[in-house]
Amino acid sequence: MRYAFMFVGLGGLTAFGLYACGTAGPSLKSDDADSGTEAGFEPDTGMKDSGADAGMGDGTSCAKAIAVDLGIETKGALDTSGKVIFYSIKVTAGDFLSLTAATAATQTTVAGEVVDTAISLYDSTGAKLLANDDDAFPRYTSDAMFFYRAPETGTLCVRVTDFDTWKGDSPKVATDPNFKFSASILNPEADNVTLDKESNDTLATSQVSKLKGFGKGYERGGYQILAGGLSSASDVDVYKFTVPTGARMMKIPIPPIGAPLAAGQPSYGSTMARFTAIVKQAGGTIVAELAPPAGQVESMPEALYTPVGLGEYYLGISRPTEVTAGTNDFYATTVYFFETSSPPELEITAGHSNDTLVAAEALTMTADTSNAKVKRGYILGYLPAGDVADNFSFVVGAGDAVEMGCGAGREGSGLQSFKMEVFVGGSSKQSETETAAQDLWWSSAATGAAKSPTKPGIKVSASGTAVLQLTAAGRSTTNTGTYYECGVHVTSP
Repeated sequence: MRYAFMFVGLGGLTAFGLYACGTAGPSLKSDDADSGTEAGFEPDTGMKDSGADAGMGDGTSCAKAIAVDLGIETKGALDTSGKVIFYSIKVTAGDFLSLTAATAATQTTVAGEVVDTAISLYDSTGAKLLANDDDAFPRYTSDAMFFYRAPETGTLCVRVTDFDTWKGDSPKVATDPNFKFSASILNPEADNVTLDKESNDTLATSQVSKLKGFGKGYERGGYQILAGGLSSASDVDVYKFTVPTGARMMKIPIPPIGAPLAAGQPSYGSTMARFTAIVKQAGGTIVAELAPPAGQVESMPEALYTPVGLGEYYLGISRPTEVTAGTNDFYATTVYFFETSSPPELEITAGHSNDTLVAAEALTMTADTSNAKVKRGYILGYLPAGDVADNFSFVVGAGDAVEMGCGAGREGSGLQSFKMEVFVGGSSKQSETETAAQDLWWSSAATGAAKSPTKPGIKVSASGTAVLQLTAAGRSTTNTGTYYECGVHVTSP
């Protein structure tokens, strides 16, 4: 996929600031353990091996597909323009599969250096498209990887190609065209996989989920792949987690599990377009909730984020109210708990009021290690009932370009009509209110972005002090979360 996440930090805003692979886009988040990406973590999938090797077939079509046993890696190379390779796999009804076309790509690989793989899954004849994928979700390299639940026993055809061919653009051959294809069954005995076991519909009958650590040097957190199905219109799957020591944030990505099946469109092939995620504390209090906007399922945010403390939390996965039951309603996601360096506002931690422009809390701005002209600042704040506004100040110079993004309800908070407004020298320069279907992201430098900014960035005409003011017109009566997060970038000329 031709974009990389712009916001990585406290947790969210991953829907904003999507930049072309190889394009140097500013990060408006600090250190999201976004699948552990900042920790150098690429999640394995707890696969089961089946033995054997690739079978006969030249791989030029589904009829001549290369037969591959589950759990076995098979080498391939997309070494000519527009080349595609077909594989066949045998599956059993109910198998939860992980399909991957892995390469030597890393998070810093420049576009064109290593092949950007894409996978399409078909029935045995190649006539019916079942699933489609370009990158893992959330994205950590350009390797294609996704999950699929086989609805029936039989043979499936897998097509591997490069991103441009998959998207319908002009293909190019990468310097390193090699990849390794594998299709494996998720192993419920693995320490990083939890598969849905009924009945787990309530807090009392919740399924205890494991957590696997990120690795040495990143002990304050963990992750777990969750996969399951919703067998009826009223089915709810509830998972119980114990927060790891030191973790302050919980993230639940919402992949395009059932997006419309079409060329160049990622979709896991579920008959359920998306799922609703609700996070509760042990007593049943809702602290975060994320569901598709009414009538706009495809505008679903890409992840739920919520601050957490020590103790037990419950994640409920259910069918959105307007999504009818289908024949293969499955979901797959990865839950993350991690530490974040995004500082909480002083009004919460030290009682420092920041309710007015003149009482604004000074935002800590840190120089970018790769670009001396860029400074970044991050915020984890709260607007509980009675808190009229939060204000954060930062110094700007003549000619500076200011970019920013914020998230509240679009990340699962109970804040409603969350508004961000920027003042320079006491005068309002720009404002915008978050809606159920629209993020808050201001940028004038998002060339090649897969998603467009909601407004341009701000160009500063004279040196002075800028203030970011944050307000909320309302709060949910059921979701007690009052958190938000923001990122600010200032680039000097």
